[in-house]
Amino acid sequence: MEIDRNRSMYLMMLYVYLKSYQEAIDDFEVAIKNIGYPDEALMAIKQKFSERVDMVLKELVES
Repeated sequence: MEIDRNRSMYLMMLYVYLKSYQEAIDDFEVAIKNIGYPDEALMAIKQKFSERVDMVLKELVES
């Protein structure tokens, strides 16, 4: 039972990570088109992605 629970938790975390990564890439593409400065866009997306991952980790720790 514990193995199934851990496996489900791992798959859930992996899904959230990959979904956040996909959204960050999409945001990066839009930012590049709008801003034209890849360094600034990259830093903004890196921060946004980091915040999403931290939020998910916080929720997982609390539950």
